[in-house]
Amino acid sequence: MARRNISIPDELNERLERLRDRVNASKVCAIALEKELGMIEGQTLAPDVDEAKVARLVERLQAQQGWKDRWYQRGRRDGETWAQETATLQDLRAFEESWSELDQVRVADFDPEDLEGWEDELPEAFQSNDLRRQPPELRGAYVLGWYASVQALWRAARTRL
Repeated sequence: MARRNISIPDELNERLERLRDRVNASKVCAIALEKELGMIEGQTLAPDVDEAKVARLVERLQAQQGWKDRWYQRGRRDGETWAQETATLQDLRAFEESWSELDQVRVADFDPEDLEGWEDELPEAFQSNDLRRQPPELRGAYVLGWYASVQALWRAARTRL
């Protein structure tokens, strides 16, 4: 296997060092590089593909991704609020036990069916009708955002208790 040296900003390196036991940096870089090269290599269109149609498709997919990102961020904010202002020690311990299976789910590539029903596990204050009206992909993004922020805060706080 070939080896490469990469340079990353100091702040990113500090974050990586803190999570070194949970992040395989070589694997993450290889996946990102594969994705980038694939995009570059795929920029050459077949002669029968209309560029305007491709542009419309890309625009629509980017808009969908934008909504997914917004719901993920909304979930993060709500999760932080709950963890910082409402959750008890018992709530956070129960969260750690019952939500741990989401550790393997990534927001970039989750299957909405895998997260179906997880919004029912949220504290009641976050089970809004607005959330329930969203398609499964956006509900899933919200749940993953909520989970990510609560998990990060709880893991940092529990070592200090």
